[in-house]
Amino acid sequence: MLPLLSLILVSLAVGTVATFFAGTRARYVALAVSAVFLAEVGLLFLSYPGWPGYNGALVPGFAESESYPWIHLSWMQINYTVGVDGISLVFILLTAVLQLATVVYSWTEDRRPAAYFGLVLLTCFGCFGVFVALDVLLFFLFWEAVLVPMFFLIGFWGGPRRRYAALKFFVYTHVASIVMLVGLLALVFYSGASSFDFSAIYASARTLAAVPQTFLFVALFFGFGVKFPIVPFHTWLPDAHVEAPTGASVLLAGLLLKLGGYGLIRWAVEVLPSGFHNAQPLLYAVAFLSIIWGSVLSLSQRDLKRLVAYSSINHMGIVLLAIALDSSLGLLAAVFLMFAHGVVSGLMFMVSGSVHHTFGTRDIPNVGGITPTTPALSTMIMVGSLASLGLPALIGFPAEFSAFLATWNALGYWVFIPLGILVVTAAFYLWMMQRVLFGPARGIPGDARDVPWYEGAGMGILVAFTVLFGVLPGLLVNVIASSPVKGFPGT
Repeated sequence: MLPLLSLILVSLAVGTVATFFAGTRARYVALAVSAVFLAEVGLLFLSYPGWPGYNGALVPGFAESESYPWIHLSWMQINYTVGVDGISLVFILLTAVLQLATVVYSWTEDRRPAAYFGLVLLTCFGCFGVFVALDVLLFFLFWEAVLVPMFFLIGFWGGPRRRYAALKFFVYTHVASIVMLVGLLALVFYSGASSFDFSAIYASARTLAAVPQTFLFVALFFGFGVKFPIVPFHTWLPDAHVEAPTGASVLLAGLLLKLGGYGLIRWAVEVLPSGFHNAQPLLYAVAFLSIIWGSVLSLSQRDLKRLVAYSSINHMGIVLLAIALDSSLGLLAAVFLMFAHGVVSGLMFMVSGSVHHTFGTRDIPNVGGITPTTPALSTMIMVGSLASLGLPALIGFPAEFSAFLATWNALGYWVFIPLGILVVTAAFYLWMMQRVLFGPARGIPGDARDVPWYEGAGMGILVAFTVLFGVLPGLLVNVIASSPVKGFPGT
């Protein structure tokens, strides 16, 4: 069998190195690498058992799995083990789409372009590694590899307070990573697993008593939750987003936040069922607090980019709520909603960047009536905003509807809390559109023009996926729900 995952990792690594040494042609190399990456992910989908067009037999376990001895110790075997299931495959698609869209959108970046595009590709390489790694050590190495390029993207290409934002991002997420590593190592040793592989840990950790499972789950929840981010450890997020360049904001919201959700599902929820059950009240409390806090803070924002950043906390709260429900529908909704948020938040950060490029400000009250001047940009703003508030036929609707349906099935009338907050979400996005798109023109420079082709193309890629999976959500739902993998509730 062709080792497709390893080939993708190698091609991404080679492409990333080539981009760093490509000089002024780095954008072309990055575009070629991104196009090849998306094509390779397409091959993964076509060969995956959960894909509607797949004609092969369904077998349990991870698809495209590979395992080779890596580090052999007298007391432990560490392997290079990779594989995909329906959950990780959806995030891999998100990685490929956002990488291509970010490279296209940032086409004219002329400040050290080789370093910029190389760091973008390195970030996506690390994210891909996280989603396919099935060994604790391999998972942690890829996890940490993501932090370094994002630190430099924010710290060098960011805004006036870029160094503060980059340092805060790194300190918060690195401290959480240490807690996560300690939790994962304790999980291996306390469970008596024969190796660091997910399959060995999965088989042994589920037999642990409820008390150690609970302690391990809480430690992992904190480690993954800071990246999520959970309240009250969310304060690094708005600072990082506001100061980061647009491309880094897209990857930060679209991918890095998803690492926390994916890690929580893969290494805590699936592996520690008793600990997960005991910690459910904690997850519910944090989820509802994040939903309410993110929405309330979004209402008070004047800066468009900060508004989108705080709304991410709200959406990730809904994701955490769906995970906490401990149901097949809840897990499906959480994965689908993370994919949807990755696409839509990426679009909205591109929109905020284009508003700043065109009008010289992101301050909502100071810009208005832009539709006659920039019809293409206005269309992108409207599509992204309506998808965020859950308009039918756009990707946000099936994702949020499935999350609310799962909440109703598990908690009954408690569903009215996130539903009520959805009204608040609609309020601040409708308020933003009314101020920025319509009414008398204000704050529009005399030389203002619509978005250039590369920014429009980058946003257009995300708009296409927003509509595609809004109209045909079953393409993703089938991959997530019908994948015959161990650990997925209901399979």
